[in-house]
Amino acid sequence: MVALFSLVSAALFGAGDFCGGQAAKRAGVIPIVAGSNLIGLLLVLVFAPSLAERFDGADFLTGMVGGLFGLVGISLLYRNLSRGPMAVVAPIAALTNAVVPVLWGVGFGERPTSVHAAGILLGFVAIVLVSRPPETAGVVAPGLVLESVLAGAGFAGFFIALDATDLASSPWPIVGGRLATIVVLAAVLAVAPRARTPVRDVRWLILACGFCDCFANVLMLEALGRGMLSLVAVLTSLYPAATVLLARIVLQEQIGKGQLVGLVGTLGAVVLMVTG
Repeated sequence: MVALFSLVSAALFGAGDFCGGQAAKRAGVIPIVAGSNLIGLLLVLVFAPSLAERFDGADFLTGMVGGLFGLVGISLLYRNLSRGPMAVVAPIAALTNAVVPVLWGVGFGERPTSVHAAGILLGFVAIVLVSRPPETAGVVAPGLVLESVLAGAGFAGFFIALDATDLASSPWPIVGGRLATIVVLAAVLAVAPRARTPVRDVRWLILACGFCDCFANVLMLEALGRGMLSLVAVLTSLYPAATVLLARIVLQEQIGKGQLVGLVGTLGAVVLMVTG
């Protein structure tokens, strides 16, 4: 069940990122993140009382901290998805999201096998390859790559925080995370300039993004409660496959040969880290 929950979560994350990136191109990052988080909060509030065995205040606060990390990650990711090739941005963020929890585990006593270590090294090589744009895409700014890495680090912080919560309180930590992000985003929106495009023009994209993100997080939290952080992190980091696939089908976005090798390398790195 851990693998199933993680992989379905990855598919939902990838689809949500595609919708969020497209909406952010038209209406800006902050309104889209705020709208999708509000939808996610309302959805998870419906299910939380019946799914959770108990409410734990410490887990709720931990979820709030994790939500702030996740806010940094999703804001940077949507910003980059709205201005750069999806086939570059999504895999870099995903690989960082996979690698950081492994390193975190090592720092706190876990000892990865030689296969795990090979997966991490392969992952760094894949980042270099996947960062090379198709010939028709022009030059990818170093800042785009850096922000994509920081987005992945934000997601990793979200993973690590949620892993510290108890499965019995799930999904209340998600509620805490969404509540914290809504408060921060409401303050930002109060002083932010008006969106370039009315939010109502992308409401279906926001709704889809909020739906996917909500259930992806609930499934991820369930997986974290049943399996190792490193396993769940790398499996859910397969989400770029859905993002890139949608970008190829819907947007006809080209993928260069070097990027294709990098994508395969990314998947190979994830497999090594899971099976090692």
